[in-house]
Amino acid sequence: MAAGIKQRHPVAQAYASALLDVGIEKKEADLYRDQLEAISTTVEEDTQIQIFLESPKIRRSDKKAAIEKALSGQVSEPVLNLLRILIDRGRQGLIDDITHAYKDRMDAMAGRVNATITSATSLSSAIREALVGAITKKLNREVVSTERVDPDLLAGLTVQIGDLVVDGSLRTQLEKIRQELSLTRFGKDLIDEN
Repeated sequence: MAAGIKQRHPVAQAYASALLDVGIEKKEADLYRDQLEAISTTVEEDTQIQIFLESPKIRRSDKKAAIEKALSGQVSEPVLNLLRILIDRGRQGLIDDITHAYKDRMDAMAGRVNATITSATSLSSAIREALVGAITKKLNREVVSTERVDPDLLAGLTVQIGDLVVDGSLRTQLEKIRQELSLTRFGKDLIDEN
């Protein structure tokens, strides 16, 4: 697995699957996804909420009461029940992983795959479309792409699809050359001089 990929907690997969099953049964899967995303984003962006949810000094019953007061009538009952269960089991830190696992499972069921394209500079629309087209053809699935710019790549790009990373960045190519040079006596002397 490439560095920088966050592995989803296995328990998060189970919670996401259970909630998605309920969402499909009630024909509210998209609604649950949107609600999970909103909750996850709010928790991620608000450190006070994070501290409140993670603090061992605050009783679980107080956490649940606060969540119910804030979200009752705002989110569906199955999503609220999931939050209650997470708090009861001390797993509220999994909200973000559950949200991503839920979205991943929905995408898999719909035949979609998410691709994160990271490049040193912003890609032209023609290059982006060609790249997404090539990925779509290779995987025979609809590709939902997200583009990121990372000047540290120097040039080239990386494509991440789930746990698979294709790294065609200049930074990585230069690192490979440096490693190969360090294996030879002559190359080691050159690297040590710099």
